Amino acid sequence: MSLPAKGSKEWSDIVTGKKTFTFKFLATKILLGRLTRSVSENPSAENIKAGIDQLYDVFAKNAHIPSVQEDLKTIFG
Repeated sequence: MSLPAKGSKEWSDIVTGKKTFTFKFLATKILLGRLTRSVSENPSAENIKAGIDQLYDVFAKNAHIPSVQEDLKTIFG
């Protein structure tokens, strides 16, 4: 599965905590915990974008790992 663009609403929904998923990739779980706290404390557009960038980068760098591929399917179908 290819990585959806950063502009996809799903990225924002995950970082802001509007949608929650149970991820299999540990790095995603750890990063997302930190990002959702950061965004809840500072929900500015810049902070949300920074969170999306970080989350996207983790998925992009690890897209070859089966658990990451499963997480992407869970999010984006």
